Amino acid sequence: MLRELVLALGIPLALLVLGVLALERWGGQLPPWLQRINKRRSLIWNTGIGLIIVLSLLRWLLQR
Repeated sequence: MLRELVLALGIPLALLVLGVLALERWGGQLPPWLQRINKRRSLIWNTGIGLIIVLSLLRWLLQR
C-alpha cells in the first residue's frame, strides 16, 4: 500500500517541483519548444488523454 501511495503522490509532486524549478530557471517563460506546443492546446490535451489511455491499458495488461 505504501508503494501505491508513493506512486500516486510522489510522481505528480516530483513533476510539479521540477516544473516550478524549470520555470524559475527560465524566468517564468517557457522554453521555445514548449511555446510552440502551447500554441496548439489541442495537441497537449490529446496527448494527455492518449497517455492516460495507454498507461491504463499497460496497467491492465501487467495485472493479468
